Amino acid sequence: MAIRKSKTPQSPTQRADQKRVDILKSAGKCFRKTGFHQTSMQEICTEVGLGPGAVYRYFTSKDAIIAAMAEDERRQARTLLSEFHDTDDLPQALSAITRAFARRYAAISDAGLMTEIYAEGLRNKRVGAVIKTAETEWVDGLADMLRTAQERGQIDQTLDANAAALLLTAMWDGIVIRQAYTPELPEAMLVLFDDMLKRWLASATPVAGKRSKPAPAPKPAAPVAEPQLDLSPAPAPAAEKPLTQAEIDLRQMSLI
Repeated sequence: MAIRKSKTPQSPTQRADQKRVDILKSAGKCFRKTGFHQTSMQEICTEVGLGPGAVYRYFTSKDAIIAAMAEDERRQARTLLSEFHDTDDLPQALSAITRAFARRYAAISDAGLMTEIYAEGLRNKRVGAVIKTAETEWVDGLADMLRTAQERGQIDQTLDANAAALLLTAMWDGIVIRQAYTPELPEAMLVLFDDMLKRWLASATPVAGKRSKPAPAPKPAAPVAEPQLDLSPAPAPAAEKPLTQAEIDLRQMSLI
């Protein structure tokens, strides 16, 4: 006789958390099909199988659902970032993050939903405020990770960590959008991206344990040769030959 294992009863907090997750999943399904503005709260209630009162207990409006999605999106990203914070090989960690983002948004609908969330943040102040807070936390965390790597001599210490974090984030977001139009990113592109990151981050970084040799001083240009002056005394004029008597008489006649 098979023995049924009784499920461990959930606490009220666990049940509430699960319902919240169910609502967000159902809302995401609706948003993927018809977009934010074309989806009604009633459609979300129908999809999740809860009455409007139950849904409104967790989210006061559709905007609140979108804002929660934006926050959950970056919370997952921050969790991913924390896994690599103390890495000894930052370029390799960034490569792993790149591939994790590519897998996360492999489905066109997921990439489209993320893009729509960010577009909504530009139109909707409430959603925009949530996204801005989440983005600030993400960029600050990534910049801190870069600074730690700089202190350990793993990457170029002259880089501006905040600017580099913003650029990396922009590149990852671009990969997600590009993937929506190119469902299977070519492996060659990801390899090229990895190589680009390694070259960029390692620029001007001295090899660990070795002191970089100073660059040899440029050789001075050879001086232009000045014209040499001949300062030796000029040769004395050749002595004149004595005149003959005929030449003397001829000169005297020319004077008369």
